[in-house]
Amino acid sequence: MSEIWSGVFATMRGNPGATLGLALITTTLALVPATALAIWLAGGGADLAEVLATDPLGTDDPSVTSGAFATATLAANIPTLGMWVVSILLPLFVALVIGHAIQGRKVTLGQTWEQTRGRILAALGTTALVIAMMAGVMVLALLGAVGIWTAGDGAGSVVLTVVLGLAAVAAFIYLWVKVGFAVSIVVLESAGARRAISRSWRLTAGRPFWRILGIRFLTVIVAGIAGSIVATPIGVIALFAPGEPGADSVVWIVPLTQAISMLVQGVLITPFVSGVDSLLYVDQRIRCEGLDVQLMQQVPTPPSA
Repeated sequence: MSEIWSGVFATMRGNPGATLGLALITTTLALVPATALAIWLAGGGADLAEVLATDPLGTDDPSVTSGAFATATLAANIPTLGMWVVSILLPLFVALVIGHAIQGRKVTLGQTWEQTRGRILAALGTTALVIAMMAGVMVLALLGAVGIWTAGDGAGSVVLTVVLGLAAVAAFIYLWVKVGFAVSIVVLESAGARRAISRSWRLTAGRPFWRILGIRFLTVIVAGIAGSIVATPIGVIALFAPGEPGADSVVWIVPLTQAISMLVQGVLITPFVSGVDSLLYVDQRIRCEGLDVQLMQQVPTPPSA
């Protein structure tokens, strides 16, 4: 794991424009319109503050309260939707940089974009297919829970539901590892969605599954802690929003601080996590397919004297 992390940091330091630079541009382009829309929608937050101040339980007009809550919730989550775009594009960019780095080559920001823009649709298709697989697990779990509670009694249904929930979590984790190399394969092997997922499935088969699971799991935990450390001080700013207490004082500051927090995380943390996945893919190909030997054979031999 330490070697994988060190390799990712070295790649980011050696290619700052293609990693951090593209991360900054991509995250900014995704978050600026999303944040503007969130601030516009959050203008309805004043209605929510007035309603809660006079009728906190919503007994006078439940429709007004529920509508204000729905608007505020939507506004709060729009920047998160913008980050979905970033989570699809950045792994493409980082995978290409990793692919060049293992061959001893550096790549510029412009070259990275030129070589990956044709793979964006394939990455979207791969992501959609992965989401469909995850959704299938969720649907099966929900149907199973409904069947358990329809046919069983109270105590037995609770036990079976807990077992089913644990099985669903295990299935999610299993799929998360098995398809973890798909986006890297899309860009580095120019594969389509189905081929990328099948290749990732084969590369993670057998005993390496547990090593890949451990490294990816610890990476996500460390990235989550780092993200919290970054996000907490920025989020505290919203507590000291100017003006009188109420929605008018936070109608723009809450979405804005949320967007700044996501921007910092998108630039510093997302490339690292994506780089770990890409380097794990390369490492697994070296272990299973002798990729290092293939790369050495591609190096031109200097002429003899």
